[in-house]
Amino acid sequence: PKRPAPTGPLPFIYPGSHLPPAFQVTCPEPGRIEMSVEEERFVIESRFSTPDGGWHSASCDYFSHQRRLERLPEGVVVFDRFVNLTGENLPLMQQHTCDLRGRLHKAWVAGLSPASGTASVNEPANPTTYGATATAGIGMIALNDEFMLHAVNSAVGGVTALSDDSFVLRPGASYTAEWMIIPTDRADFWDFINSARRIRNVNFELKYQFAFLRAGPPTSEWSDEALRSFLENKGADLACASISYPRYQGRYPHGTAFQRVDHSIYAEHNDRLRTICPAVKTMIYFHCFIDVVDDSPVRFAQDRLLLPDGTQADYSKPEDRIFFPTLTNDFGREVSKNIDLILNDSKADGVYWDEIEYSRYRYHYGDPWDGCSADIDPNTHKIVRPKCSVALITQPFRLYHVRRILERGPLIANGMPHTRTMADIHFGRFVETGSISNCAQALLYAPVALGDHLTERTEEDAYRVMLAALDYGCLYNWYSDIVIPTHRNLACYMFPITPVELHEGYVIGKERIITKVSRNFGWGDNSTHEVHVFDASGREVADFNAPTLTHQGTTFTELRLPEDWSAAIIRH
Repeated sequence: PKRPAPTGPLPFIYPGSHLPPAFQVTCPEPGRIEMSVEEERFVIESRFSTPDGGWHSASCDYFSHQRRLERLPEGVVVFDRFVNLTGENLPLMQQHTCDLRGRLHKAWVAGLSPASGTASVNEPANPTTYGATATAGIGMIALNDEFMLHAVNSAVGGVTALSDDSFVLRPGASYTAEWMIIPTDRADFWDFINSARRIRNVNFELKYQFAFLRAGPPTSEWSDEALRSFLENKGADLACASISYPRYQGRYPHGTAFQRVDHSIYAEHNDRLRTICPAVKTMIYFHCFIDVVDDSPVRFAQDRLLLPDGTQADYSKPEDRIFFPTLTNDFGREVSKNIDLILNDSKADGVYWDEIEYSRYRYHYGDPWDGCSADIDPNTHKIVRPKCSVALITQPFRLYHVRRILERGPLIANGMPHTRTMADIHFGRFVETGSISNCAQALLYAPVALGDHLTERTEEDAYRVMLAALDYGCLYNWYSDIVIPTHRNLACYMFPITPVELHEGYVIGKERIITKVSRNFGWGDNSTHEVHVFDASGREVADFNAPTLTHQGTTFTELRLPEDWSAAIIRH
């Protein structure tokens, strides 16, 4: 039996109800920062490696170090500036640790809390470490591009840490690592996440509900009414055609192969959708790293993504070869033509960009070098071999084409930004949910989960994934067109939304609140609320009683939801 709706008092929830904490911070000596919040005192100690196998907390014969702190309302930004004093490439690892042994109640590493309390993760989309004591918490987050890409977040033996184990500084060059310490005056991971989101300025409008809809069989054989019903019952604002049809020599036409298939099929499909549902925008799939044409390894020999053994990387199939596009290399110039084919010949309104940050492998072991990355021996502290961050070397290419797509129409991407530079451009993204814990990657940008292609076959399957995503403070976009809903559902009321706060089980936006938990919800004002409630099967309950309350002069909706029920509260 499912849990019934709760009785008794419910908390009143509205954005900004919890103010940033009061805290004190000092830097009593090099490599040491002390922070106090409530009754807790946190000490963050830093050390930096040298190629003789040593560690230093201040300037030494290999590098000079200067530290500057900038206090913000919700934390402290740390600027660590290094200058290479040697005539060689300098491997320069950094570690920032907070010893919470005996006090640590729970730790979150890259947005996930391991049951063992121990984890070490490199996840640029969420380069955070947060530790909670009984009454407060302390978090660390990498900020600048290079640090985000290299960041290793960990919690081991009661010690939380933020590290860079891959950085190299050129001879005579300087580099400033930026990172931030964020305290919370409650042992609340979501306080930390919401502070980090405000600091990163990522509470922007997410405009669209996205859904895949193939341009070829079998959906091309559907009636107009079937297509209209499909889009309306998914609440879709964007309908994206995949590249499953037509094929190129039996393969998905990735890369330059897309230039060799018939685009009139896409154009006819997009024209048809405009006639059936004029309000729905059309999109076509784009991928900038994979090419399946047989002569591509010769044609783009200098642009192949190489593994440590010198062989070219592929995406599990030999024909799915991986390359790296830049604004100046041959592969980048050729694969970017696909964008014009999508927007012009294929008559799409916008682009869906799959795996926008990288594809399968984050590093390329060959020329060109990114100038800052290497595998470093953790014992000797010497460079084992240089490597090149795919996200860093392709960033100018991706920035340029993101901007030009957005000038034409909508853009949705798979994967969260791996650098601050990319995160500063705001548009819709999602994460795949073959593992629902991937939602943790979305917490510092667009909190949206794509439906699970592995398990979703019915609309009830999809509804369960919507609820699971809410556990991670995430919304939902549709995946497969195999799922054909027969009625409108929670996903129809999720967008547009400008996230203000994320929490376990609910998302507060300026325009609406999406929730699976029982609370008294409002915005701290006298706005009126339109309420849609859905039962455990995902069907809307028309006569559900959600009374309006007045508390401290402002309006709230009282929601008492049984287990696996949900609701959308729309603000008027």
